[in-house]
Amino acid sequence: MRKNFLLPIFTAWLTIVSSMALTSCDDNNGPGYDMSDRIIWNVLTTDMQGSRSMIENDKMLQTACTGGNRAIGIWSAYMLDGQVVKNVLGNPSGDVALIYNENTAWDNYEGWSYGETAERWVMGAKYTFNAYYPMHVVSEISTSDVSTFVVEYNTEHFQEDLMMAYSYVDTDLPTFKYGVPVTLNMLHTLSALRFRFSFIDSDGTTYKDSDALTAFWLENTEYDKGLATTGVLAFGTYNDDGTMDGEHIHWYYEDRPEPSTPTNQRPFYVWEDTEGVEFASTETNRTIATAYSTNKNGQQKYAVNDGYVLTIPQNSDGTVMMCFRLRSTADLVHRVALPKATYEPSRRYTYDIRFGRTGVTLNLLIANWNELKSSQDIPL
Repeated sequence: MRKNFLLPIFTAWLTIVSSMALTSCDDNNGPGYDMSDRIIWNVLTTDMQGSRSMIENDKMLQTACTGGNRAIGIWSAYMLDGQVVKNVLGNPSGDVALIYNENTAWDNYEGWSYGETAERWVMGAKYTFNAYYPMHVVSEISTSDVSTFVVEYNTEHFQEDLMMAYSYVDTDLPTFKYGVPVTLNMLHTLSALRFRFSFIDSDGTTYKDSDALTAFWLENTEYDKGLATTGVLAFGTYNDDGTMDGEHIHWYYEDRPEPSTPTNQRPFYVWEDTEGVEFASTETNRTIATAYSTNKNGQQKYAVNDGYVLTIPQNSDGTVMMCFRLRSTADLVHRVALPKATYEPSRRYTYDIRFGRTGVTLNLLIANWNELKSSQDIPL
């Protein structure tokens, strides 16, 4: 496991290159050193506005990477005359931190800089750049190569919006120019699950009732089945025709929590609120309680990400139980089977658990990461 979080940030800042040569005042190069052939960055996301929804409690990526608390990690390699050179940004471990200057406008790539000396382009080389955010949660990058970037992620330990980017630059192409920023198009790699409780009949009508949600968790019920909480992500690979597919997300499951038994409970994604989150309905409207929502006492383990729990993209095979407690039934644990579903990267899945007067029904709402409303509403 990689222990280094952030590298020291030196005084060499990468800046936007105009028609005039830029200068650097770092100790290695000295004042007036020509920066026109140095690597610079432009960090984008699939949707600048919507991508903020899972970053640092709705903060934009630039804000999250300002001040040294968070950073984008960059792994790099190039091929030259058939030889592969790794970690070309100057650090043998590959842990190069990309941060943002807080005095720069958020939509300006002039503010991005990394914690190493600004590296020169090597003419004739074919570069691979892989970026990952947040830097401190990623491990296993030592197995990465020029075609595939490999990381390990544990969603029980970390509940942060894991994003990846890939960029390929061939300096032999006639279109290559010094001073053009390397674009890092950050992609969301995880799935997001949300569980909502309300009183509503199967025909859509509400009625007068009230209660409070006091606990929620998931349990696997069979060995070698159910949801995995740890996975290995292989990001980017070569296609059959030998071309690079750098923005391809492949998740491989590495660990599933062992199944629960009557005598050995093994819950995961556990959320509790001793006071309870109230939900109620009348004949005209309903109040919804959401597991994993933020509480003033901060008692919940998974209390970030706007009521979502982030998980490894995978298939839900029908062997997982949603378990919850209500204030009205005290310590009694209610269990509802989680129906089969396919969780894809950068998609949100909302389970609507509706208490009717004659039974409980489920609806699954599916949306792309950046959509405000769900594009699919599936009765289960």
